[in-house]
Amino acid sequence: MNSPRSVLSPLLSSCLSDYSRARRLEDRIRKLCADAVAAADPAELNSILQKLTAALCDHTRRVRQLADARPNLERRHRG
Repeated sequence: MNSPRSVLSPLLSSCLSDYSRARRLEDRIRKLCADAVAAADPAELNSILQKLTAALCDHTRRVRQLADARPNLERRHRG
């Protein structure tokens, strides 16, 4: 028989891992924004903006997954 601790431990670990990943992504986005503002070279700025765009897309995807996982939310139709 599984003890409550053995069931909760993986769940807690998973939640903390998800939080940690989201936090790292948000920190990366903040740093890329600061780097973009400070960039003097157009080629460097372009490279930073490409990385920032990818990070923002990843963040958007994660937020959509969270929203889809929440039950009983009224969905607003786009358009």
